[in-house]
Amino acid sequence: MNLKSVVAATAVLCAGLASVTSAQAVTWSFSYTGAGITASGLFTTAGAALTPEPILSVSGTRNGSAITGLVPVGLDPDFIYDNNFTVAAPNFTSGGFLFGVVGGASNVNVYFDAGQYFEVIVVNGAGVDTPINWSVRAVPEPATALSLLAGLGLLGVALRKRQSA
Repeated sequence: MNLKSVVAATAVLCAGLASVTSAQAVTWSFSYTGAGITASGLFTTAGAALTPEPILSVSGTRNGSAITGLVPVGLDPDFIYDNNFTVAAPNFTSGGFLFGVVGGASNVNVYFDAGQYFEVIVVNGAGVDTPINWSVRAVPEPATALSLLAGLGLLGVALRKRQSA
C-alpha cells in the first residue's frame, strides 16, 4: 500500500477523534453508589462542558426506580442547585443537579462539596446527605464510533497490504 492510502486512513481516524469534541450535544453516562444507594443513567449537555454548562436532560434509575427527569432550577425550594456540569473534576459546583424519581417522596440532589460527592434527599423535613462514589464519562455519538471504526479498518487494510507486498 502506498503512503497516500496510509495518510488517507489516518485522516479518517483523526476526523473521528476530532468529532468527539466538536459534537453539539454530548451525552454523559453516570453512575454512583453510597450507603444503601445505587444510581446510574444518562444526562445531556449542549456541548463538551469544558466550562460549567447546563444539564439539559437526565434519565436512568436510582435504587431500581426510574428517574423522571431534571428539576428546573428554582422549582424546588428545599434544595440549592444549579443543574450545571463540567467535564473537569469536580464535575459540579456545590449546588450540583436535581432530579425526580418515580415514587420518591423527595427529589434527589447530587453535588460536590469539601472534596467529596454527595447525594441529598429530604426526609421528614430534614436533608439527609450521603457520601457517594461518583463516576461519569462521555458517550460517543454513533457517527463518531463509525468514523473511528472506518479509520481503523482502513489502517488495518493498508498495513496488511503493505506486509504482503
